[in-house]
Amino acid sequence: MPTLETSSFASLFFASATGDAAATEPGALTDRERFRIRLRRRPLLLDGAMGTLLYSRGIPQRQCLDELVLTRPELVSTIHREYIEAGADVIETNTFGANRFRLAEFGLEMLAGRLNRKAAQLAREARETSGREVLIGGSIGPLGPTGRMPNRPHPGIARAAFREQIEGLLEGGADIFILETFDRLETLLLAIEEARRACDLPVIAQMTFGEDMVLNDGSTPESAAVALIEAGVDAVGVNCGAGPLVCLEALVRTGPPSATVARSIAPNAGLPQRIEGQFIYSAGPAYFGDMVPQMLAAGARIMGGCCGTTPEHTAAMRAAIDALAADVHGARAVVAPPPGDRDPGAADVQDAAAAAAPRTPRIETTSEVDATPPSGLAVT
Repeated sequence: MPTLETSSFASLFFASATGDAAATEPGALTDRERFRIRLRRRPLLLDGAMGTLLYSRGIPQRQCLDELVLTRPELVSTIHREYIEAGADVIETNTFGANRFRLAEFGLEMLAGRLNRKAAQLAREARETSGREVLIGGSIGPLGPTGRMPNRPHPGIARAAFREQIEGLLEGGADIFILETFDRLETLLLAIEEARRACDLPVIAQMTFGEDMVLNDGSTPESAAVALIEAGVDAVGVNCGAGPLVCLEALVRTGPPSATVARSIAPNAGLPQRIEGQFIYSAGPAYFGDMVPQMLAAGARIMGGCCGTTPEHTAAMRAAIDALAADVHGARAVVAPPPGDRDPGAADVQDAAAAAAPRTPRIETTSEVDATPPSGLAVT
């Protein structure tokens, strides 16, 4: 069992729970229980992309992004701080591809544990510098792009790869695990099992769907959600994919949230288009801000961005969430508990958010991220 850094859940929870009876007994709640209570009080805002932002700041396309926590730590730390300043409640570690299979493409497979540990430490340092109590989300992606892994590894080998990454993130001080951009349910379930064996931190499990609403293994949002709930995740969600509206449809199809399993969504900024030799993502910050009421209406309590999003997208979503909280009617929607754990007379989050949601937000073209996307769905 790895040596763990102290979780920030207790300080985050108790700092926001003034007057709550539970705050007087810190030993009475687990991190997963604190996580659920935190979500009932207010939506949790994830940060945005790391990979496409690194590319836009001059990192070469064929560079190993996960290695940058060792070779360019100041650049990674700067991005973490920018997302914190933009209002993110969670910053994700730069470890999406930091498993032995993806790292082997660069001859770095022996550094998997070290890279994950260092990435979590960098994120924690950025949090400490900011003075804000944000959570550190340990990012874990699939073992490799589907197109380049025609022969999937044996389950035992896959488990070992996930375990190596999970232990490194725990040693570095991750507060939650964000398993994201998975296109095969079987592989995602293996990662979840290893996370559960290693610790009792919250697990957010996110899949990526195209317009056909089917994973590469044939799983639908409905069937995948059932399996993930049975596996004991704390949130079922969708990310990346073919843009915000497709992600929104997939999220709705996963079913409504419950008292113990939330819903999360982190779309990319649309599919990139090549304009004058550059790849441009079409959904700008204002579009993401306009999407917040629809995300809430669809049942999401956790939301953020994926490929092509920036700290400006995060700031727009922060402003939208805060605007709802400032409004008397919207405030009740934001703090309403999920179905199955409601206060009598509390506003229904889906109905209230739907009332504030524009039917079809206008897509504005943005050139804030003009990096060529890598092959596959590997970048977050």
